[in-house]
Amino acid sequence: MKKSLAIRPHHLLCMLTYIGKGYSQSFTDNYDSIIDELNKGDKIIKLVNGPDDICSPRLCDINDTTCHCHNESIEFRDKIAQKELGYHINDEITLTKSLIQTLRKAYKTNSIRTACIGCEWKDLCDGIAHDDFKGTKLK
Repeated sequence: MKKSLAIRPHHLLCMLTYIGKGYSQSFTDNYDSIIDELNKGDKIIKLVNGPDDICSPRLCDINDTTCHCHNESIEFRDKIAQKELGYHINDEITLTKSLIQTLRKAYKTNSIRTACIGCEWKDLCDGIAHDDFKGTKLK
């Protein structure tokens, strides 16, 4: 049985435009390794609340309720992303190439982007989506 990756809902959106930029070098190195795992083939993602495999090891201690990952604005992004994507916490999703293409199409047309409003990375992601996701690490 494959081990799933714990991913918070808004990070499922972030992965669509990830080009190797992040909050710190250790955060980016960790994110790169997660994307590498996903690119190896149909990896299972389990949606979770709070810090996940992307942010908790390098950006936020899962028990530190004062860190960025526990901000109300971040938790609100998760709720919006979850609703727009049609998934629930604890859902397990197999991230296939077909699903990535479907999500990117919806992302580009802004039908799953409400969670991105106010995000510091929004302008970067807008440009990446506008450029048909060229240079993204998730294949």
